Amino acid sequence: MKLKNKRKITQIAAFAVSNLGFLRVLKTGFVCPFLYCHGCPFAALGCPIGILQNAHTLVTYGQVGVLSFTIGSLGLYGVIFGRAFCGWACPFGTLHDVFSPTKRRKEVKTRNYWYAKYAILFLTLASSWFALHSVFCHFCPSGSLFGAVPYRLREYFLFNRTIEFGQPFYVHMFTLALTIVLALLISRFWCRYLCPLGAITGAFNKVSMVNISLDEKRCKKCFVCLEACGMGITKLKDIGGSTDCILCGRCVEACPEKALSFAIKK
Repeated sequence: MKLKNKRKITQIAAFAVSNLGFLRVLKTGFVCPFLYCHGCPFAALGCPIGILQNAHTLVTYGQVGVLSFTIGSLGLYGVIFGRAFCGWACPFGTLHDVFSPTKRRKEVKTRNYWYAKYAILFLTLASSWFALHSVFCHFCPSGSLFGAVPYRLREYFLFNRTIEFGQPFYVHMFTLALTIVLALLISRFWCRYLCPLGAITGAFNKVSMVNISLDEKRCKKCFVCLEACGMGITKLKDIGGSTDCILCGRCVEACPEKALSFAIKK
């Protein structure tokens, strides 16, 4: 089976697992390894960014264990898989794959502002600490699609309640629409520049057990792998190690010399 088909299967499976919370007994206390809104009425996992934004409250009320569990989970995910969940499981990343530019619709070329996502991460944590509120959640486009919309649909169809629309909902719809438009122009726009969780997990790429290995003896420097990259990586040395690499395997598939392969570090 081709890698792209395996990736589709894991993406579908990840979306299904993320929504097992339609039954209360299936709502787990585990931390989601990718960005998925805990506000979704069917969510089975907790959003790590949502939990980190409530660090002040957790510390104040002596629930340090929840915070420690979240940080430890992210560390474990990162050490083993690096940023692979972004490329193989994240539903919002999957949406970006659907809307990504094609050969007929050329991508808008941009510079590699890899540090932008770290600025967003800092602003996310700092704003929530000073505001004592989950500020990022009001703008998160993933929360718009998987939280705000399903919540209102459930209220209407299951409970026959009047759907209420207010300013927060319209802000969510605006950020979602803007992200989709930018995703049509720039491949994986959100993942490249704005995802705070991608900033955290991407920092583990250089030490993660699962990675991509380059056989320099086979490599002919044709750079076909870089042309296939949906994250805009421009250097061979950055494959697998860059904070932008989501280990999706497109480069592995594209390499005509089979110089790239997934590897498990000892």
